Amino acid sequence: MKLANAMNATSKTMADMNKIMKPEQVAADMRAFGQASMKLDMTDEMINDTLDDMLTESGDEEEGDKVVQQVLDEIGIEISGKMAAAPAAHRGKLGESSKSQLPTDEEIEAQLAKLRS
Repeated sequence: MKLANAMNATSKTMADMNKIMKPEQVAADMRAFGQASMKLDMTDEMINDTLDDMLTESGDEEEGDKVVQQVLDEIGIEISGKMAAAPAAHRGKLGESSKSQLPTDEEIEAQLAKLRS
């Protein structure tokens, strides 16, 4: 008897939900969403392919480098000469510990004494 009452309440609830939710409309909305999503994916792929083609056209990079070099020449900047004079990072020998470059305790105490005075 309890099972029959529970089944009756469940079927009434499901009927009420079907009136509210309209399963046919939900299914139609899902189909429309799937189609719109597919169109979006195809459009995205076409845009990406077009951009890739535009960016990888032969000669564009060389032409861009020529324009940059021309502008730098006009304003008198020579990159290659200035880059050769740029300082290089100091690198120790392989296996050399970085601890050997740390200040000693006496040096740290001397700096601390200078700060206190």
